Amino acid sequence: MFNNWNKPMVGLAAGALLGFLDGVAAYAYPEVRYMMHLIIMGSTFKGLVAGLVAGFIARRLHSVPLGILIGLILGAVVTYPFAAAPTPKGQYFFWEIMLPGMLVGALAGFITQRYGRAPLKAQSAAR
Repeated sequence: MFNNWNKPMVGLAAGALLGFLDGVAAYAYPEVRYMMHLIIMGSTFKGLVAGLVAGFIARRLHSVPLGILIGLILGAVVTYPFAAAPTPKGQYFFWEIMLPGMLVGALAGFITQRYGRAPLKAQSAAR
């Protein structure tokens, strides 16, 4: 299914899905359940951004380990502003936000390297 999509579109889809799942997982923390709608929207947005950028990078780089590393870094960069901010009650959940965000980025980096079609120039040059 994903092999007919271009890599940025694969990144958008994978990032959105993984980000959504990351946001829903916050339900495990009872102290933030009142903010679930904001958490899910923020996590989905972070996943979209990380997936899209990973997709554009995957068009140039063709290395799964580099894709995972770049995705991990992208996940950390995109997640940091959310993790550094306290909740309205003054609580911090730095690692509880950073680690899943970095995992979403790493998975988006892997998926965009592994799936999706290459740009047309690269396909015609390979023949």
